[in-house]
Amino acid sequence: MRSVFGISNGLTAPIRLAAAAGMLAVAAGNAQAGEALPADLQACASIFDPVGMPSGTDGADEHEYTFPNGSAPPVPNPPFLYRCHLGGFALRFNGVTKVPDWVAEDIVPEEVGSGAERSDDFFVDETLPEGYSALLSHYKHSGYDRGHQAPAGDFSARQDLMDETFVLSNMGPQVGACFNQGIWRELEMAIRNLLPTRPRLIVFTGPIFSGALKTVDDVKAERQAKAAKVARPPTAPATNAPQSPTTGQPAAPASSAAGQPVPPAFSAAGQATSPASPTTGEKPAETPAASTGSVAIPTAFFKIVYAVEEQRAMAFRFKNEARCKTSYAADEFRTTIDAIEEDTGFDFLPALSGRRQAVLEKQVSPFWTW
Repeated sequence: MRSVFGISNGLTAPIRLAAAAGMLAVAAGNAQAGEALPADLQACASIFDPVGMPSGTDGADEHEYTFPNGSAPPVPNPPFLYRCHLGGFALRFNGVTKVPDWVAEDIVPEEVGSGAERSDDFFVDETLPEGYSALLSHYKHSGYDRGHQAPAGDFSARQDLMDETFVLSNMGPQVGACFNQGIWRELEMAIRNLLPTRPRLIVFTGPIFSGALKTVDDVKAERQAKAAKVARPPTAPATNAPQSPTTGQPAAPASSAAGQPVPPAFSAAGQATSPASPTTGEKPAETPAASTGSVAIPTAFFKIVYAVEEQRAMAFRFKNEARCKTSYAADEFRTTIDAIEEDTGFDFLPALSGRRQAVLEKQVSPFWTW
């Protein structure tokens, strides 16, 4: 059984555990420069000690998200939760978007190397409230990859941590070809290649949302609507198919036990209602608010890389789109930390002095020259 807390059921990490024990009080003090470190992140205190935990709010706090049709998405209570994974990476998970707002990781040479094998065993964090997490079914047939925010390759010398990176709360929907499988992967490798000369890196990764939320279910509904339009005979009358509550596109039909399509029903609030049981005719219990909704598709993704000993930083912003034959090192992908803070609503590196933040966050760093 996997553990999402600071103790592994198999391999141990003496360096990490000792660092975490020694840093708890220090991290709590540094957090005064930003927000206090939540109890759920105490086992990951060593990650945040040099820079502090990102502070600030986004749409999950203030319920500012909307769907393309103007309606508001369901908001669970609480709207976000923190999780620490084996002391190696930590995240703030957004219950509205079902994508982490940010993931923080501590990349050190001892955990990047060889020995661990990639499992591709994606799983739900069972410590999250029921229905809170993204599901494998959300991503299936969506056309999007389950994109790691903390990469599996950053823990290639620790099997337990590499396995832990496949938790779905560490994923965001990413375009596959020429992005997740291309320039984004190449950037992750380039960051790891810094370790011989920069022995400790703190990396923050997360999504950027702009405009109305679009979900993977919306994409599926659009694809099915297009397929139905192509398949429909020209003389066939238009049907009054149920609409998706988020985009107005026809919703995907359910199937009866005999394999015949059954049109879904929607409540007055626009949420899909549960079909009656084919055997008893009774409806199952109402779905709790925390388990409604789908996985939102980010407009872009960011990375902030901080070299602890050198006290230098770089920031990247990539649109969530295929960029074939484009280098991850292109100038267009480098940005400022200030710009990412403006896009996300979070304040990164709050434990650094005001002067140091001003220097690091307002400039676009030359690529790997620091």
